[in-house]
Amino acid sequence: MMPIKLMIMMFTTLFLLFGFLFGILAALGYYFGISGFIIVFGAILLVFIQWLIGPTIIWWTTNMRPLEKNEYPWIWEIVESISKKYKIPMPKKIALVRSGAPNAFVFGRTHKSATLAITQGLLNNLTKEEVKAVIGHEMGHIKHKDMIVMTIVSAIPIIAYFIARFVIFSPSDRRERGAAVLVGLFAFLIYFITNLLVLALSRLREFYADRFGGIATSPKLLASALAKITYGLSLNKEEANQAVRAFFIADPITSNFEVAHFSNEYKDLEISNEEVKKAMEWEKKNIFARISEFFRTHPLSFKRINALLKLEEELRKKI
Repeated sequence: MMPIKLMIMMFTTLFLLFGFLFGILAALGYYFGISGFIIVFGAILLVFIQWLIGPTIIWWTTNMRPLEKNEYPWIWEIVESISKKYKIPMPKKIALVRSGAPNAFVFGRTHKSATLAITQGLLNNLTKEEVKAVIGHEMGHIKHKDMIVMTIVSAIPIIAYFIARFVIFSPSDRRERGAAVLVGLFAFLIYFITNLLVLALSRLREFYADRFGGIATSPKLLASALAKITYGLSLNKEEANQAVRAFFIADPITSNFEVAHFSNEYKDLEISNEEVKKAMEWEKKNIFARISEFFRTHPLSFKRINALLKLEEELRKKI
């Protein structure tokens, strides 16, 4: 079952996002004299198209291939074990991404038709136990239906952005120009606000997937995996696929920012409690770091590692 706090946040975000979307479409309908029913139908159709074609676009734009059951049998065993233990639908496919960047993600139209994608870089740089912890994190996304929610909600800021561009730059006579600019600026404002809401939901979902992955495997191993992935991504020069940035276990752009400030801490591929505290203190004093987090798809890795270390203590006390 999805955690209550995550469920409340999800439905609140969806309510706000669709409220903003219908608000901008209502303004557009008023400006062009279009029926409200057509506006609602158009919004639903656009979101449906995003949900329908999103997984296909990800597959086409990512250099991946299906992983056969006789390849890396231990990966299949881990996935099946977590799936059975926590009653999560088995991914329809497991894919190997031909990339040296250490990463993993899940995508799909439903949680029963999900694809689990693992990069070659992840298998090359992490131990089997750390890969297991990463798989646990990704199975958490399937359990919480994250890839479906994020595919749908990410369409709304895009719709607002294109509406803004269309209205502002569409041909109109001088008398209507002022109204068009107002509607366009309103659309840009909605794009900005809805984008922040989507990013906030994305960051929250990463924390909950981490928690599930830590409980299903080991918080310490997942923390170790995150440290290695963050450092590995900062060294990798491959261009990340923008279509799946929000789905990755760690964001390459965030990793570059983080390792640039804490290169010594990440060099040994492990983050201790003391190093986490140092990073947390740095963030408290750095207003730019706090503000820039609003525009990230993922929380900073040291925050996630801090939460996992606390989870380790929490689980230890229950023994």
